[in-house]
Amino acid sequence: MSDASNESSNATARTEATKPEAAVARPVVGRLVPGEAAGAEDPSLTLRELSAGALLEVGAWPNRLETVANRLGELADVTLPGRPGRFTESPSALVCWIAFGRFIYVGAATEDTARVDTALDTEDAAVVDLSGARRIVRIEGETAREVLNKAVAIDFDPAAFPAGALAQSVIHQIPVVILRRSETAFDVLAPSSLADALIDWMSDAALEFGYRVGEPGTIL
Repeated sequence: MSDASNESSNATARTEATKPEAAVARPVVGRLVPGEAAGAEDPSLTLRELSAGALLEVGAWPNRLETVANRLGELADVTLPGRPGRFTESPSALVCWIAFGRFIYVGAATEDTARVDTALDTEDAAVVDLSGARRIVRIEGETAREVLNKAVAIDFDPAAFPAGALAQSVIHQIPVVILRRSETAFDVLAPSSLADALIDWMSDAALEFGYRVGEPGTIL
């Protein structure tokens, strides 16, 4: 083999050797271990992590709000709530109206990401896929609202904050969206990078009442 060929082969080998290894996707491992319990002997609370097939934030342009709201309602097979601060759901999807022109679409199927993105023209709205960027923790029990009120100044009385209500807030310096799913159950959406810190705070705050960790589930 010629010197030129040897030099070329060596250069190729050096290039291959210095290439970074392909990133390997790893599943998110929660800090909640099913079956664990802490605090009171007869826990009044259950904590569990939930998952969704798709989770997207949709921002409607100001003059296209009605069009986008109607389209999201059709996709989810729901009638959207009449104002921000509410959510509505069907067996396959949940739509949160979090602020004027801003929605969160939660779908049971991973295919919903493509469905929503295809259904909404860029002239109508901006769609951001948050499926891997959010984690969901459910806290359920008679004292769930008391735990949340240790960090947020929201009136969780059912008359003021009924099932179907939502709020954006901050827990332990972590931005969250809180959904009231029933009189005693709340789902908390948090950035994935801060979810472990949220779970640590929630576990500590729930110790007073006792809690057990339920099996992971789905939000729908």
